[in-house]
Amino acid sequence: MADIRKKRHEIILRILKTIAVPVVAWLIMEIITRTVVGVSVIRNSADVKTFFRNMVSTIAFALAISTNLNCGRMDLSLGAQMYAGTILGGNIALVLGWGGAGMLMLAMLIGGFCGLLTGFLFVNLRILPMVLGLGMTLIFECVCFMVNDQQGVIIYGSSGFGILSNEAFIITVSFALILVSTYLFQLSRFGYRYRAIQGNQKLASDAGINIFSNCVWCYLIGGMLVACAGVFITAYAGSLVPVLGMSSNTYVFKNMFPMIMGTWIGGFCYNRQIGIFMAAVSVNMLTLGLSKLGLSISVQNMIIYILFLLFMVYNSNKDKLSYWKARAARISLAERTLQALAEKGC
Repeated sequence: MADIRKKRHEIILRILKTIAVPVVAWLIMEIITRTVVGVSVIRNSADVKTFFRNMVSTIAFALAISTNLNCGRMDLSLGAQMYAGTILGGNIALVLGWGGAGMLMLAMLIGGFCGLLTGFLFVNLRILPMVLGLGMTLIFECVCFMVNDQQGVIIYGSSGFGILSNEAFIITVSFALILVSTYLFQLSRFGYRYRAIQGNQKLASDAGINIFSNCVWCYLIGGMLVACAGVFITAYAGSLVPVLGMSSNTYVFKNMFPMIMGTWIGGFCYNRQIGIFMAAVSVNMLTLGLSKLGLSISVQNMIIYILFLLFMVYNSNKDKLSYWKARAARISLAERTLQALAEKGC
């Protein structure tokens, strides 16, 4: 009975730790916005739509980054894959009249193909992932620049794309991403092999796991996820204009914060996907609150990146903090023991 109570207490504690970060982020921004400008962080339906649209794109992008990064591969072409999938898929959907759902499906297919191509080149050419990512970024950006007379994709005012702004559809897609990614990386055969490779690639290969096919699948999944993110980014802005000079990497670095924070939160509940979901909620709550303060985009990004840096400093030194805490506890115990022995001797 005692073991059951202890286990139940541990589960409740982990749940509280998991939801604590987004709750604290909301509470802090709520206090700041009410004090400074006299409004709530979320006060109308437009704020709700903005929050959910940004959240689903953050979840998808953070999941895509973690797919390869957790196995030691930093794919810098993810931003360009997002542009390629969204622009090509969006224009095809406009021509065929398939609307927002069709655009989402086509974009994910094309984004998956871009990821598949990148993964195929990686396992066959054995180029460093970051170097290959930079090269593929330039190629995909040029391809996007040639499409639709350099206009990218424009869905503003087009019929059938309103579903991308529907809260129920956005929530459905968000939970679908969490459920599917949890199954893929936690419960499926691919997930077991993925975690084995994540632990030690040589041992996984010696055990008979094809690390190269698993790697290609990771690139494919990453391409599909970033294309999904790109569709909702386009729905928020009404269009997506192609960029050059590796400017697409902005989205990769922008979503590193929720990815790393999500991995940290996921350690509380033993589920990285739920952790990324909570981190996406937290970061977007901060962003929405900063926008309520009337701060410019550059100032908002500066604040977010400063918080990212502080979190990285803490995350990199938390073992040292635990060591000094344990050391202080041992010293205190030794002092109490010596004092007790001295009193007993007296």
